[in-house]
Amino acid sequence: MNKKRFFLLLGFLVLMVTSAFLIIQKTDIWNKERVAKSELIERDLDIVYGSDSANLTIFLFSSYNCSFCRKFYKSVLPELEEEYIKTGKVKLIIKHVALTNNESVINSLQLAACLNKYGNFEKLNELLLLEPKVVYSNEFEEVINDLIDKDEFVAECMYGGESEWYIAQNLGDFKKMKCTGTPTFVINNRSYKGFLDYPKFKQLVEKELAYTLQ
Repeated sequence: MNKKRFFLLLGFLVLMVTSAFLIIQKTDIWNKERVAKSELIERDLDIVYGSDSANLTIFLFSSYNCSFCRKFYKSVLPELEEEYIKTGKVKLIIKHVALTNNESVINSLQLAACLNKYGNFEKLNELLLLEPKVVYSNEFEEVINDLIDKDEFVAECMYGGESEWYIAQNLGDFKKMKCTGTPTFVINNRSYKGFLDYPKFKQLVEKELAYTLQ
């Protein structure tokens, strides 16, 4: 009788541990969810992947000096593009935020925004993802000056107030939503902070797609 009770108790404990593990695994994804305080809109200088007709729009607050942002671009974005963006299901809108007052960092984000609209953004994007500290170098200042001298539209964007206003607006939206770090994803007016590998990010996308298509 005691042996039977022992095995029943053991089975119960195993069940409890398994349930707790599953709850933790689920919480690992969904505890990032928080209702945003205001609705985001697409702005002219946003970096956009995907079609306006996509079923789901994902906003991403990002910065180049954020290691988990770079990890997202390297290990998650390529698969997200293939499975959801190129197939017209998802539109990704990237909003760079400057979480520092450092002039070099802010200038690099303004330049990225301007080149996204008027120039060759991909080359700069690759450079900043590969070596974000390059923005503190004299060589990077020379690159900025050279681009401005050669392209009047980039020059006007950089120094005419357009990019400065844009980066300030992104930071304002970031603070309104009480976001605390990057990357932060905003989907269906819900925000998710932190990095998720692709399988978990896919779960999140599927959940939000189902919510959108209800």
